[in-house]
Amino acid sequence: MGEVPEETVRELYTVLPEEFTAARDAAAAEARAAGHAAQATAIKRLRRPTVAAWLVNLLAHRAPDRIAELTALADALRAAQRQLRGADLRTLTVQRRELLSALAAQAADLAVRAQPALSPAKLPMTEVEQTLAAALADDEVAAQVRAGTVVKAVSYTGFGAPPPPGDEPDDNEPSVSTRDRAARAPARRATPARRPAPTPPSRPVPPPRPATPTVPAGMRRELAAASEAEQGARAVLDRARAAEASAEDELTQLRDAMAALEERRALLRQEANGRRAARTAAERALAAAVRRTAKAQAAIDARTAEV
Repeated sequence: MGEVPEETVRELYTVLPEEFTAARDAAAAEARAAGHAAQATAIKRLRRPTVAAWLVNLLAHRAPDRIAELTALADALRAAQRQLRGADLRTLTVQRRELLSALAAQAADLAVRAQPALSPAKLPMTEVEQTLAAALADDEVAAQVRAGTVVKAVSYTGFGAPPPPGDEPDDNEPSVSTRDRAARAPARRATPARRPAPTPPSRPVPPPRPATPTVPAGMRRELAAASEAEQGARAVLDRARAAEASAEDELTQLRDAMAALEERRALLRQEANGRRAARTAAERALAAAVRRTAKAQAAIDARTAEV
């Protein structure tokens, strides 16, 4: 938020959305009156959040520890995805659903506390969960959520931490039949044969090499294609966001320039009115002086005529 104090950000993004504009303008005017013109301009650039964004911001400012849980879960999901740990992904996905639901419920509770007239059933909780889910995969969205400066709901559609497959076993885990055979093998070896047959001497069998987990080539190609598509989508999104921010900045500058011109116009109008009043007073004084001059001249003419 640039030069905007954290306390001002917290106050503005936790007030009701319908009160945001008035509170922002008041904060900007206060900063300008204190001689902080750059800070006032930065405050005026703050955008009003939607109701869903306001709910997320409430959660970030009033319960930052829960947002920290969201960040930790995002790190765990990325690590499990990079290492292709299917079992861990399934467990983390369950935690993801539970945490998003709990965070959304807590945000609704905070909103009702801030405005008891609100009805939880009418709050956009789906958009809140979508924004929190986007924070799990998008670093920029996560930064906005942590700062409590979200201005609109976000729905992530990239290739972030995906839900794991169904109940199929992990490639690195032995199947049930393999485990059963391994469990039964010692039992069969422990049972002595009734008529052991003589066995010829043989070469010692080298111990089996440990199995190295391999990733199918198809999965690697799919991951590479998904990563490339994600990078392209992120680049397009970054350009779109930069263009939007540039347009918003230009619009704000134009609004500030118009406000300055309007203020200047009001001052000039007041000055012109004052000068108009002064001119009128001067004209009246001149007329009075002309009358006095004429009267004095008439008196002199009369006195001369008598002599």
